[in-house]
Amino acid sequence: MAIDLHDKGNISLKEKLALKENFNALCVGVGGTGVIRASIILGWAAVKEGYKVRTAETHGMSQRGGSVSSYLRFGRTLESPFMIEGDLDVLLAFEISEALRYLYFANKDTYIIVSTNKVIPPSVLTHKTLKIDGNKCVGCGNCISHCLIDFVYNTPSDNHPYTLIKGPARKVFNGYSRVLESCTGCLRCIIDKVCPFGAISAFNEWEYVDVELIEKDIHSVSKNAIIVDANEIALKAGNILAANVVLLGILAGINALPIKKSTLKETILEFIPKKALSVNEKAFNLGFEIGKKKRKELNN
Repeated sequence: MAIDLHDKGNISLKEKLALKENFNALCVGVGGTGVIRASIILGWAAVKEGYKVRTAETHGMSQRGGSVSSYLRFGRTLESPFMIEGDLDVLLAFEISEALRYLYFANKDTYIIVSTNKVIPPSVLTHKTLKIDGNKCVGCGNCISHCLIDFVYNTPSDNHPYTLIKGPARKVFNGYSRVLESCTGCLRCIIDKVCPFGAISAFNEWEYVDVELIEKDIHSVSKNAIIVDANEIALKAGNILAANVVLLGILAGINALPIKKSTLKETILEFIPKKALSVNEKAFNLGFEIGKKKRKELNN
């Protein structure tokens, strides 16, 4: 049975690592930020250290900027890749809002390493909600006759008297209007300027969460939160694509998992194309130095 060390007082990190039987790490981000690759590297490094390793992944529309998570467990006695809420040892977040999404897995001792990298999902950038200004709408029905028939009507009928529009929209029938349900939001009515009175408009109803508020929430969950601009550090190393390696370097520097620095670095370089070896090695070293500094700060 694994030992719960969350309430062991002033026990040192080294003693915790020696006593624990199993370790839980979670890598999260969006497609293209290196989440899966980082988890694979950690898993193989753990294998080299002689541990059992179990993994599980969730990546829906990952190649299009969707949410990606990779669960990694390794240790002496584990058999399942799944972890319980609040039992996370390390959370690596390659996109800051994704850290917020998975904070329920963390506890006050979890090491949360987050890049301030902000990737706005395409759905947020492109999604528009339609709105009809009731003060301008005269109920002429021009929008109804213009809308594609498959998207206009809620139920089949010989007399289709209304159109469906996203958000605070209106049912137009004999000069009378009222709020309706959602349509497809294709915006053809706006693109083709079908309303002669300018009553139809579109707006973006979704906003990205304020980064400062996200950071505040992260720090409120764990005293061991480390938030850095991994993209900027990776650029110093020579390539922004090495941002995930920066976070792995920080992880090695704080020594929150029983994986030797040399083993982790060796594994990283095995998974990197030869032409990018020097850049990624530099990124790892920069991250490692940050991790060492943060470890001293957290221990004080």
